Amino acid sequence: MRLDRAQHLVRLTTVALLLCFLGTPLRSEVSNASDKFNVLILGDSLALCGFGKRLDERFRSDPQVNATYTYMACGTNPLSWLKQKPYTSIKAPCGFWSIESAGAGKPPRELQDTYGMERKNPPKPHLVPKLEDLLEKVQPDILVVQTGSNLFGLFPDAKTVRPSQHASALKGYLLPFKTKAVSAPSTLRRIYWVNPPTSGRVSKEVQDFLFEQTRKQLTPASTVIDSRTLVAYPYRRMDPDKEHFLGEEMIQWADKVFDIIEQDMSAQALASLPPLSEQGEGALVAQVAQPVETAARAEAVQPEIPARAEAVVPAEVPARAQAVTTARFVAPAAPAEPPEQEPLLLKATLAFKSEPIPLNELLPYQESLVAYVYNVDKVVKGRYDEKQILVMHPAHIGLKPQKLKHKIGKRYKLRLDRMEGTLWETAKARDESGQINLQPYIRVEDRKQHPGIRKP
Repeated sequence: MRLDRAQHLVRLTTVALLLCFLGTPLRSEVSNASDKFNVLILGDSLALCGFGKRLDERFRSDPQVNATYTYMACGTNPLSWLKQKPYTSIKAPCGFWSIESAGAGKPPRELQDTYGMERKNPPKPHLVPKLEDLLEKVQPDILVVQTGSNLFGLFPDAKTVRPSQHASALKGYLLPFKTKAVSAPSTLRRIYWVNPPTSGRVSKEVQDFLFEQTRKQLTPASTVIDSRTLVAYPYRRMDPDKEHFLGEEMIQWADKVFDIIEQDMSAQALASLPPLSEQGEGALVAQVAQPVETAARAEAVQPEIPARAEAVVPAEVPARAQAVTTARFVAPAAPAEPPEQEPLLLKATLAFKSEPIPLNELLPYQESLVAYVYNVDKVVKGRYDEKQILVMHPAHIGLKPQKLKHKIGKRYKLRLDRMEGTLWETAKARDESGQINLQPYIRVEDRKQHPGIRKP
């Protein structure tokens, strides 16, 4: 009965999302020229709802652009696009779309497997392309990255920010991507990071924190765009998750992002800039300090300009810039992957259960977690000092509801890993426990059930 309901909801969502992927034909490539730019666009599920196709179309028809390559993969975060473990062979389970230039005078090559392509079945899993390979293949001058909403999974209760813990977690997702993008032999001259528009499923505090930390980690090498200033919430055609939306507002969002980038391409004399990997640190700082002259870009990139200017461009920048403008930009070292740890073994009594996310609010994603709180009776192996422990249990895998048989008041033996650094860390989750001071764990057997893990 539950599976029949799930299939019915998938069919309803299929009809709604079909409208996302209808649009005007893309124009063919302009002729190749040394002073024109190659553009690489990466996006997540929001891009699949119209943003990515429209942005690709705008770049493809711009006379300054030589070639455009666009890749959209549902359920991705910044690490999904890297070869770093555990994302080395990660697949997009809920939709994929690529649009690749095929040469002057030829229409682009497209591979689209998304909701709405087949009447009954959801999309098939597709390997997520890797930035390392795309930088070599495309030789892009400009990189546009639309991402961020899947990092809301780091905040299971959707409203509480723990600055130290969450800043460290976000750094682990952002810094490795930045390091790879600005390191030789990358040809990138400019990076535009498009943070998500307003989400109705997480608090403003969470969204503000994500934006501030993204800007802190990625500037001055990237221009970080706050999409919340570009399209108004609530959206007219919004999905039940209060995050995905369709229609004209998607086109509006893409057009405003493109306008910001187009103006910057013209103002910065981009063709004369060396790759970021060869630019001095001072030159990178100067790019951020320069100009955001129009109201549209100023509002989008830095919503509170007077308050934030000092944070972005410190007072000592001019002197530093003079000293290092000819120096090679040295990419920061990416944080090391957390070492493998022995599982924590406990005997614990279940004290609280959150309710799973309803399936219609989960779509188009296919996996979710639900929070349980246990009273710790005995630590059998390892070290754990709290009296309670927060354990995240899979509630959906591949859209199939999981059997959650644990009963309040019953004692269980738990073999646990920390959630940090696992593929489950950014999955959609519901935590109604209020235990924001407890680090989340996951059962070892559940951790291995993530569809992104290759089975032997």
